[in-house]
Parts: sequence; C-alpha cells; structure tokens
Amino acid sequence: MKNFFKLLLASVALVAAVGCETDETGNEGDGVVALPTPNATANVTENSIILAWDAVEFAIYYEVSLNGGEAAKTEAPVYRFEDLDYSAEYTISIVAISADQTKYLNSEPKVLTVAIGAYDAPQYREWYAIAPVTALSNNGRWAVGSFDKNGVIIDLQNNRASDVLNMEFNDVADNGLAVGARFRAADDGGTAIYYKDGEYFDVDLGDLPSNLYCSSLVGVTPDGTKAAGWFYDYDERTYYTTLFGNVVPFVYDIVNDRVTVLQADETYSQYRGATQCVAISPEGTIIGLEQSVLGMFAIKWADEYAAWEYIHMLTDDDRAPIERFGSVGKTLLSAGGRYAIGAGVPEGEKEEIAAAYDLKNNTIMWFPSLCSVSAMTEDGVAFLNDVPYGYGTTSFVIDTKKDMETSYTLVEWLKAEHNIDLTEYIQDGIIMVGASLDGRTLVGMTSTMSGYANFAINLDGERVTE
Repeated sequence: MKNFFKLLLASVALVAAVGCETDETGNEGDGVVALPTPNATANVTENSIILAWDAVEFAIYYEVSLNGGEAAKTEAPVYRFEDLDYSAEYTISIVAISADQTKYLNSEPKVLTVAIGAYDAPQYREWYAIAPVTALSNNGRWAVGSFDKNGVIIDLQNNRASDVLNMEFNDVADNGLAVGARFRAADDGGTAIYYKDGEYFDVDLGDLPSNLYCSSLVGVTPDGTKAAGWFYDYDERTYYTTLFGNVVPFVYDIVNDRVTVLQADETYSQYRGATQCVAISPEGTIIGLEQSVLGMFAIKWADEYAAWEYIHMLTDDDRAPIERFGSVGKTLLSAGGRYAIGAGVPEGEKEEIAAAYDLKNNTIMWFPSLCSVSAMTEDGVAFLNDVPYGYGTTSFVIDTKKDMETSYTLVEWLKAEHNIDLTEYIQDGIIMVGASLDGRTLVGMTSTMSGYANFAINLDGERVTE
C-alpha cells in the first residue's frame, strides 16, 4: 500500500514537471511573457538627444516617445530627437514591439529622464524676419514685433525666430504669451488677441462698442495675467467715446476673461481727440497717450479702476501747456515700470526732445537729442535715437546715474562699460528696442534690403568668434 502511494506521488510530480516545461520561445507552457525591456542610454549634444539601446531579439521595431507624446517607430536600435528646448528636462520612453504577439508581448517601457543644459548665448546674434522686434519680455527670453499685419516671435533661450502671418504682436510676457491683433482679411480691422504656443484667443469686447472697427492689445504684465489695449468705435455718441474720443482704452484680465474700460480725467475734455493705452507695468500701472488740440500728452492710470493722471505737464494761467511729456508712438515703459520713456517739449522750447520720467521719484530728465528715448534699463541707462523712429538711426547711450550730458555710440558704450567689441557687427541705422529687467539682455532692429534684421546683445554672453 505504501508503495502504491509512493508511485502515485511520483506520477503527479512527473505530470507537473512535464506541464512546466519551457518551449523554444522561452515561454512557460501556454503563458506568454513580454520581451525584455530595452537597455538604453542617452547622449546630449547641444539641444539634441541621441538614444541607443541593445537590440532585442524577436522585436520587429521600437516605439520611442517624448514626454508622453505620439510615439515614433524605428527598426534600428537608435533614435535622435532634435531642436529641443534648452534648459529643459525630458522624459523618454522606449518600447520593444513583438513580431508575434502569440509568442511575446511588447516589452515594458524603458524610461529615461534627460536634462538639456542652458544655451550658451553669444554676445551678439541676429535674425532676419518679416517684421522688426518692438518689445522684449522682462526675463529677456522673448522678443516680439510687427509690421504691416504680420508679426515675429523670437525665443532667445532656444535661439529660434518664427514669422507669424496675419497677426501683429506688441508685447510679450515672461512665459511667451504675446499680445496684439489678428487680421482676418486684408481690408479688415484688427481684433485684439493673446497668443501662446501657436494658438490665439480673441478678446470679446461684448457690447462695449456700438460700431466696432478694430481693437488691439498693446501691453501685458510679465506674469501674463493682465493686458492693456484699446478699441475703435465709429459712433461718437456712445458713452465711452464721449469720454475718450473714438479710441477707447481698456484692461483685459486674461485669467478671468474680463474687460474693464478705464476712466478719464475731465481736465481738458473739451479739447480731447483720442486716448489709448501703450504699456502696462508689472504692478498694473498703465500708461497711455491723450491726443488733443493742445498736443500729445502722456497719462497714467494707477490701476484699472483709477482715473488717469497726466505725466508731467506744466501749464500757464490759461491752462495752456508750457512743458509736457509724451509723444505719439514713443512713450513706453522700462521693464520694471520705473521709467516712462519717449519725448516731450521742455519749457521755452518748441520742438520735442528725448525725455524720460522717473515714476518712482516724480522727476523728469531731458536729453540733448531732438528725437526720443527708445529703450531704458531699470538702473537708468538710456538708449536714444537721433532721427525719427522708423527711418533708421544710430542709437546713442547716456548713463543717467553718471552724466546727463555725455553720450556714447552703442559700440563705444559696450566697449567702455562691458569690454565687448561689436564694431564688426553693429552698424549705423539701428534702433534699440528694449532691455530686460536685469539690464543684461538688449534687443534692437534695423531695416535692410533683405528685410528686418533683429538682433540681441547678451552682456554676459560668449565672445563672438571672427
């Protein structure tokens, strides 16, 4: 009897052993296992990632994806991702795909995390584009501009420039959100928009204008949450046009999709022609321009709910201006909002000269130039143009902290103050456009026979090779 049980147990063990035999595919019995996970490595070259892995037996091809995006197929155990962002981290997945799912399942993904370092920006670089740059983000990463219903966006961190048709851009936030207007047809007025990552969003002005012709956003806060703009209403009898004229200024809350029409000052309302916003500071101070038969005046709103105040206007007993700051198309803000820059008419003079108003100390600076201040750093370095904007000019530099009377050409100032020699790169006919908040990145433009040459100067950049 004992021998019978021993024989029975031996038979059961034999059956079990036979049932667990591995076939030639490596699978156990009727079970199907996955292919081995690829053994991969990654190498970074500038802003490219080159992947390589050991070939997986029984794999027909491999699927490679970046940051969870659409997978690319490759039969070779190597793949290259190009034109990626600098100063960025990427998650990469590699999966071996089985040739026969009845024998092997696809492998588990091999996941790699790969970091790309910062772009080593040179001291000077330029881009030819469909439009000139007109603004720089506070962090010095983005530059935007426009001309004749077309725009340009430059990502300085990744050294990319993109032309954008049928849209104009006036300002850009630190996250790359650009504001401006889009044009649906050649004869159609612009519609205020904000634009990010290739997608635009219209600003709905609701029932504010009774007969809307066009609108635009002109400035945005560095955090990309609020923008300033204007709309044009043909109907002079409506409430807002009786306050401002046909051009009506407003603030747009991007986060909450809310429009607030700004408030007017009644001092010279009987002379009023048009009013518009031109810029908005990080703290939400808005500056603009009032046009009247008395001239062009710079104005500011402390916030979207306050009535405007004039920026430096002195009047005589008859309330006629004897000194004023502000000029059409020239009054801007420095990156941090400390200086309103442009041009004005000092007492005893008839022609405009370059000027800057220190909003922190409520003082005005007059410069020895008949044109305007086109850019200014937060620490008081002013860039001046000696002929009207748009005609081509030579930029001059005055450091207001040192000497208001001594000016340098841009090349002289770069050499003297920063030991940067760009004599071979910067020629006459340029216009300085903007400076980053830290003053270390500068942008400008010039017009050439081939179009607009936009340039950036990085004061901490790598020396330009000959």
